[in-house]
Amino acid sequence: MALDWLLCSYRLPRQPSRLRLAVWRRLRRIGALMLHDGLWTLPADTKTREDFEWLAEEIEERGGTVLLWESRSLDSAQDAVLAERFRAEAEERYTGLAEAAEQLSRVARRPGLRTRSVEQAMQRLRALERAIRLDRRRDYFRAPCRAAAEKAIRAAIEAVRSRIDPEAGGRRQHAVGD
Repeated sequence: MALDWLLCSYRLPRQPSRLRLAVWRRLRRIGALMLHDGLWTLPADTKTREDFEWLAEEIEERGGTVLLWESRSLDSAQDAVLAERFRAEAEERYTGLAEAAEQLSRVARRPGLRTRSVEQAMQRLRALERAIRLDRRRDYFRAPCRAAAEKAIRAAIEAVRSRIDPEAGGRRQHAVGD
């Protein structure tokens, strides 16, 4: 079964270079895959089309040019390769999130952890929760590592919460340095 793809090719003025970086970050944030220099793709659907259209508007407002089009691969093997590249990038992101959560979980288990450290660990875990929500939205081909990353984040949150006394209204029970 052939997949439909959206393609985006753009050019921006060389200066200031921050414009190029902003567009690159936006493309990464929406989960686009770079095929070649300046050529990006997403699986075609209403949401990804809207993402590319908003990006195209921003590029043109910044003095750039952009071409958007929808395409269908002539070879299903190419579709499989692209889908696997999307999955591999998602796996890499999920693995990084899981590793960060596991590190925070180890930190939370240290004896004598200061109140400030517990608070910082919980803030970082909330950031990881936001990051995994973003990654779920751009995981177009359901990378298998997602469940493990979600589990690692939940476990880390529980490890940090175990340092908090639920009957004391959120005050830290095992923390030192109050």
